[in-house]
Amino acid sequence: MSLSELMRVGIGQSPEVAVAQSRLDQAEADIDEARSLRRPQVTSFGRTGVGDTGLTSSQIENQVGVRVSQRVYDFGDARLAINAAEFNSESLAYSLASQEAQTAFTIAFAYLAGLEAEEMIGVISERRDYFARQEAAVTELLARGGATRAERAQVSAQRAEAEADVLELQSQQQQAESRLRAYTGLLVNTCAVGPVTGELEGGLAGLSSVDLLWDAVFSRNPEIAAAQRAVRSLDAQRERERRERLPVIDVVGISSYTYDDQREDWEARDRVGIDVSVPLYTGNAIGARRDRAQARLQQSENELRQLQRDLGERAEVSYRRVLALEAQLSRRQDVAQNQREYFEAIEGEFEFGLGTLPDLVEARLAYETAALDVVRLQFELARERLELLLLADRLPL
Repeated sequence: MSLSELMRVGIGQSPEVAVAQSRLDQAEADIDEARSLRRPQVTSFGRTGVGDTGLTSSQIENQVGVRVSQRVYDFGDARLAINAAEFNSESLAYSLASQEAQTAFTIAFAYLAGLEAEEMIGVISERRDYFARQEAAVTELLARGGATRAERAQVSAQRAEAEADVLELQSQQQQAESRLRAYTGLLVNTCAVGPVTGELEGGLAGLSSVDLLWDAVFSRNPEIAAAQRAVRSLDAQRERERRERLPVIDVVGISSYTYDDQREDWEARDRVGIDVSVPLYTGNAIGARRDRAQARLQQSENELRQLQRDLGERAEVSYRRVLALEAQLSRRQDVAQNQREYFEAIEGEFEFGLGTLPDLVEARLAYETAALDVVRLQFELARERLELLLLADRLPL
C-alpha cells in the first residue's frame, strides 16, 4: 500500500479526527441557534391568578394561550452572534483539517521508520552473510593450519554483532508496524523507497526559497487559519458584550382564552404590541462579561502571534536542514562508493595473499558504515521534507 493510501485509511479510522468532527458539528449547531434570534419565537403559556386588582378582589382567572414574538431591531446583537458562531465553525473546520494532517504525519513518520529499518536490515544482512561465509572459510583453513584461532574469533564476532544489529532493527521495524496497525487496523507492507521519497520531494515543488515557504505556511497552514478565525469569533463576541446595554425591540402578539370565575365563561383575548427591553442594573455582570471577552480576545491574538512565530521558525529551520542534508547526501554517496571500491581492492589483495584479515574486516566495516550513513541521511531528509509538507499543508492526502 502506498504512503498516501495508508494516510487516508488512518484518517478515516482516527478517533482524534472523529472528536474534531464532533466539535465542528457542535459549532454548526451553534450557528443554527444564533440564526434563530432573527426568527419568530412561538411559545405556549398558562396562567392562574387571584384578583386582577391586587388583594382587593377575590376574582379567580385562568388563562391559556400562545405568544409570538419577532425581534425587529437589536443594534446588531443577532448579526454579531451569527458572525461569532460562523467564525467559530470555520475555526473548528480548520482544526479538523489540522488534526487530519497530524494523523497523516504520525502515520507517515512511522511508515518511514519501518522503511528505514528495513533498508538498514538489508545493508547489515549483507555483512552478516559475508562474515558467515568468511567464518566458514577461516574455520576450514584453521583445520589445515592456514589460519589462527584469533582470526576465526574475529570473524565470528563480526558475524554475531551483525546478527545482533539485525535483531535490534527488526524490533524497531516491529514497533513501526505496531503503530501503523494501531492507526489503520492493517498489517502494512512497506513499498520501495524510491516512490515514497519521490512523492515527498514532489510535494515541495515551487517552494524554492524561504520567503515562498513562509508565504505557504502563513496562507495554508490549518493551525494558523484556525487561530485566525478564533480571533475573529472572539472579536464578534466582544462587540456583542459591548452592546449588551443597548435595547432590544420585539414585536409581540398574544392570543389566549381566559376563564373568568365570576362570569363562569371563557373569553378570547388578543394583544399585539412592542416590547423594549433594556438592562438597567445587573450587579456589574455586564461589565464582567465585557472584560472577560476582551481578555479572551487579547489572549487569542497573542496565541496567534506565537503560533505564527513558532511555525515560521520550524519551517525555516526545516527548509535549511533539507538543503544541508541534500548536500551531505551527495557527498555521503561518493564516500560510500569510494569505500566500496576500497573494500573490493582489499578483498582482491586478500584473496591473493597480499592483505591481512584485520585489513579486510576494517575495510568491510568502513564500507558498511558509509552505506548506513547514506540510508540514515536519505530518511532524515525524507522526514524533514515530511515536516515541510505538514507545515505548508501539502501532505499527499
